[in-house]
Amino acid sequence: MNVMKKVGGASRKKGHTLRGEVFGVILLLLIALVGSFALQWALAIALQTSTPLHTPISRSMEPTLNVGDLLVIHGGLRGEDIHASPEDGDIIIFRSPRNPDAIPIVHRAIKKIQKDGKWYFETKGDNNNSPDPWLVPEDYIIGKVILVIPKAGYVLRSLDEVKIHIGGYSVTLRMLLLALDVLALFYLELTDRDKMQEKG
Repeated sequence: MNVMKKVGGASRKKGHTLRGEVFGVILLLLIALVGSFALQWALAIALQTSTPLHTPISRSMEPTLNVGDLLVIHGGLRGEDIHASPEDGDIIIFRSPRNPDAIPIVHRAIKKIQKDGKWYFETKGDNNNSPDPWLVPEDYIIGKVILVIPKAGYVLRSLDEVKIHIGGYSVTLRMLLLALDVLALFYLELTDRDKMQEKG
């Protein structure tokens, strides 16, 4: 009888430890995911743009910027706030004048022109032979690059670009992981509550 009690106690202790470890991992994942949303929200306010983070998707700005770099963008700028020069002009992120709904472009401002009280920018990728075939109006500019974190963009991009299709809906990996974390926390909370009721 004594042996049975000891074995049962050890088994419960092992299960409790395993559950504690799983809870710890899930809690860390949850903090990371919620933290990434909170960080993006805080950055959006501090940097005055709804797009405070961006990742280049082409090699047009190499060697200055590489695919997978994480760019921190400062928005809320007027045309006069942007320095334009072929050598050291600001690197700006802007909506394409040809297709404003496409993924924003990241190129260097190489020349600025004022027409009828409005600024327009000639842009060029550092890796391109010639300037872009358009002028970017100042209201198409999302912001300018103020910080580059090499390769860190791959992580955020994979969380948002890896999509799982469920029925007619697309769910990003970040949304799915967040939902799984919340469900796991509810499950652990319910099992802990059941254990408390058994003891009481």
